[in-house]
Amino acid sequence: MFIHSPTTRKTIRPNAYAPEKDRSAKLDMVVVPKKGATEKNGRSETKQNNHKKTPLWSPWKLMLFALVFGLMGMLYLTHVFQTQEQLREVQLLRMEHERAMRIHTNARREYDRMMGPSEVYRRAESLGMIHGGATDPVITR
Repeated sequence: MFIHSPTTRKTIRPNAYAPEKDRSAKLDMVVVPKKGATEKNGRSETKQNNHKKTPLWSPWKLMLFALVFGLMGMLYLTHVFQTQEQLREVQLLRMEHERAMRIHTNARREYDRMMGPSEVYRRAESLGMIHGGATDPVITR
């Protein structure tokens, strides 16, 4: 347990119900009111302490806080659900793109096989053409 003294010295009023021997000492004391203090029923009160303090959480503040907090929660949940929906759409589009790329790659391979040198030579031989070899020049027009 920590015990500490206050940073400023507070003035303490004498006990009103003190024994008789202390009452005589009390009469010798002079009470000097603070600046801005008023006398009321023999006590000195400052003007600042006369005002009522409003509570920290009044009912309308609490209702407003709950309403704002509820709206923020609804916005967050809406954002989360929209993000999940967009993720599903992105995954669907990615799958379609990958399927289209596979179809394109397969078609490209088939085209390359049809137009490749070995296929061209095989077709030329089936038509009765003769392979010229490396010594025959290529004629271009």
